Order: sequence, then structure tokens, then C-alpha cells
Amino acid sequence: MAPAERIAPSDRPKVGDPGSSRVNRSAIEVILFLSAFAIFVIFGLHGMTDAKYSMLVSENLLRHHSVAIQDGTIPRMQPSANPEYKTNGYPYQMELNRGRVLYAYPIGSSVLSLPFVALMNAFGISALDAEGHYDEAGEQIIQEALAAVLMAALTIVFFRTALLLLPLSWSAVLAVGGVYSTQIWSTASRVLWSHTWEIFLLSVAAYILLGAEERQVRGRPVILATVLAWAYFVRPTSSIPIAAISAYLLIFRRGEFIALARTGAVWLFLFMVYSWKVSGQPLPSYYLFHLSSRHVLEAVLGNLISPSRGLFVYVPASLFVLLLVAYYWRTLKHGSLAILSLGVIVVHTLVVSTDPNWWGGHCYGARLTIDVIPWFFLLAVLGSSSLRLEPRSRLKSSAMALGLFTLIVGAAINGHGALSNSANDWVNGPPDDVDRMPARVWDWSHPQFLSQRDDDNIICFLYGADRSEEFFTKR
Repeated sequence: MAPAERIAPSDRPKVGDPGSSRVNRSAIEVILFLSAFAIFVIFGLHGMTDAKYSMLVSENLLRHHSVAIQDGTIPRMQPSANPEYKTNGYPYQMELNRGRVLYAYPIGSSVLSLPFVALMNAFGISALDAEGHYDEAGEQIIQEALAAVLMAALTIVFFRTALLLLPLSWSAVLAVGGVYSTQIWSTASRVLWSHTWEIFLLSVAAYILLGAEERQVRGRPVILATVLAWAYFVRPTSSIPIAAISAYLLIFRRGEFIALARTGAVWLFLFMVYSWKVSGQPLPSYYLFHLSSRHVLEAVLGNLISPSRGLFVYVPASLFVLLLVAYYWRTLKHGSLAILSLGVIVVHTLVVSTDPNWWGGHCYGARLTIDVIPWFFLLAVLGSSSLRLEPRSRLKSSAMALGLFTLIVGAAINGHGALSNSANDWVNGPPDDVDRMPARVWDWSHPQFLSQRDDDNIICFLYGADRSEEFFTKR
């Protein structure tokens, strides 16, 4: 029997979980949030790279109402004295602009984090020491706590998104799989990467879109536009889903598109005013990144299937979701949202593959495709909705078993990145640093997800990142 004949649209029963009480849902949400927060903040590695100094910017805004870093806050080194410092003597995360030291990465995360940073400061935790100098340990505590809070909250967003079409049990499984079987576990929950705020905001946008289609959430285009605008301020690749959602509303909900466009235009204007005032150009330098098509084919394949950067390798559930959606395509509920999601995934993969540094530098696994997790999750909800109505028990059982298997494998792979020192040290070699020898991402004889040393994962899990490093040093 063909998929189109299996579930006719008119025969679909109303999906949801009307028999469950709000108390049960709330209890599940509390358990999901607290367990995710505890796991993210207590266990594993929390090393800062690109995100370093972003909370210092937040504190600078709180104390001095300026994004320019105060003189003497960061020690200036001799040119090339440290590989993490530029020839001007400042860390690579910083740039000199008209005599001022500015954070080189997007400002959005620093601004959105202001309330949390202020709260941590009230408890005596700061990115600055008593003399006003940068305190790396203090910033790391702030970042790992905030990243854990955001990704634990994202678990609830995933759960509520799934509940729009699925019962409690299915929704809980998808929410857990969404955070532990993806790069959220290995990267976004570790410290405050720009991806962390971005995927939280984009997941809220996906929830609004699906909720509006199900008439369980009001469209509220002004709120949607604000969420999308701040996702852009956090990370410029958010322009891809912004364009896709704008086109979606223009085609299917034109009245809401006008409000979305007006609100977005206001936010963009304010952002450009800020950029002119701070950097003297219409957009910050990071938003004017260089793209190259020189290695685009290799990069696309590398971002999808390479052993150390491939999305389908590190998140096998993503491939299962695509197969599930393809199988039920003709009867898929909300096909327009599926098209939107697929479009964002394809375009994002192409865009990051035109980056000269397409392998993502010093990171674990498929970092540059973290941005598409909200759209894969939306596809997973749509596909699971059709699978749940599958009348043939053998096919349904086999598909569910395969889906759970991919989630387990993904959790093991991404958990390794979250907990393992050696998996993260892989970027430094041997035989060479991955940035100097990017061909290493194709080496199946030594993939990053299998990088291991004696009892590495167990010690990190039991002792935490700092104590496990001490353990290995003593050994």
C-alpha cells in the first residue's frame, strides 16, 4: 500500500494528548529541565574558545555602558607570543577599531545575557577580578551555567513543540533525543557559543510557526520578528531562516507578513545605527565574512559525511528524520513547514560550506551545522506524527526501533565530545593541527569520535572536567 493511501488527510484523527493533565505535563517539564541542567553544568568539559570574553562584554555594558573593552582589562602581549593572540598583541576574539578594543564576534549573546550576568555578579561571580582585570575562571563559570540553563530550557521548548502534534511519551522521547543526541550535548551546552542563544531563539520561532498552524499558539508576527531579529544579532547565519520564514508568511499568511516585515525592518535599522556608531560601517565586520566556492563540493560532503565533521555521522538521527519525512511526504501534515525546514537546512549547509574554514576550526564534530537542529527537530515532529498513525504494526515497530537506535548512537557520540578530553584534543594532532591539515577530517583510521585514552570518558563523567584533568596529570 502506498504512503498516500495509508493515511488519507480526512482520516487523520486529532493528535495530541487530551487525557493528560496539566500537572503531568508540568511535572515532566520540571524533570526534563532539572535533569538537563544538572547534566550539562556538572558533567563534562567547559573549555572556552570563540566565546571567550563575551561575558566580559556583558559586564562592560553593565558597568561602563559601552561595548569597548576598558584599557588594561586584557593584557597585551608581544606579537605572535601566543598562537591565540594576533600580531597586534590582542586575543583573536578581539579587534582594534578606531583605537578601541572591540569583541570581534556578534554582540547579541552578550546583550541577551545581561540579566544572567548581573545575577551572577550579585553572587560574587564575575569576569573581572578585584583589580578590574579579566578573570577567565569567573567568566567560564558564568558561561557554563548560562549555557546549561538555556539548553535545559530548550528541552522544554522541544517538548512543547512536539506536544502540538504528539502525546506525552513521544514528545518526551523526542525532546530528550533532541538535546542529548545532537551537537547540543557536545557543544552548545558546554559554554556560550553563539550557536547556543541562536538555536534557542530559532526553536522558539519554530514552535510559534507550528503552534499557529495548529491554532494552539497565536501567530503574533511582532514577537516572531523580534525573536528572529535577535537570532540574527546573535549569529548572522540566522538570516537564512529569516528569509525562509518571511517567504512562508508572504505566501501563506500575507497579513502577518506585513507586521513581520515592519518589525524586522525596525530592528535591522536599529542594529545598523549601532554598527555605524561603534564600528563606522553598516554592519559589524563579522557579518561581512568572506565566502569562497573553491572547495565547496568537498566542504558540503565534509559537513555531511566526513568522519570528524559529518552531520550524518555525529547526528545519525538527522538522516533517519530525512528518510521518515521522505517516506510520508505525500501525507505529511503541514507540508509547507517541512519545505521551509528542508530549505533552511539545504541553504545553510551550502553557505557554511563556502566558508574557507568550512571544517569549523578547533571544535568537536559537526559544529557548523548546529544551526539547523531546530529545523531537523520540526521535521522529526512532523514525521513522527505520520509514523504514529501508521496502521501496519511491523513497519511502525521497525521504524521506531531504528529511530531509537539512531538517538542512542547519537547520544554516545555527542556524549563522548562532551565528556572526553582526548576527543577534544584531537584537533591538535597528531599528525598536525586540524587548521593546518584539514584533510584530517577525512581520516577514517582516526576519527574524532573514536579518539580515546584509558578510562577517559568514565573519569570525566565521575569527576567532572577539572578534576579529570587533575586525575590524568597525576597518573
